[in-house]
Amino acid sequence: MSAFQDMVRRDMGIFFNPDEFGEEHDIDGRMVVCVIDDQTNRDRKGGTEFAVAQITIFLFARSEDLSPRREPGEELRLDGVPYTIETWDEDMGVSSVSLFININA
Repeated sequence: MSAFQDMVRRDMGIFFNPDEFGEEHDIDGRMVVCVIDDQTNRDRKGGTEFAVAQITIFLFARSEDLSPRREPGEELRLDGVPYTIETWDEDMGVSSVSLFININA
């Protein structure tokens, strides 16, 4: 293993450490240590009376800890809440999944 790969492995250990950034969440019925960026983005669509808000969150986890990669439009349950997958990218052993849910505003 190269020195760079060793650095990445050490950084992942810090990033996903529950004492640092990581938190345990139920993902599709499986407890996984991950990092969730829950700074919600709300896109208002329609008029004020019948507006729909879309909340987008970003999930980061070790690829090996998640179920097999899925396509945009498929469902992923996060802590029992059904989200729709917008994007699912994998890089150097880390999956970055963009999820959204439509809610009534």
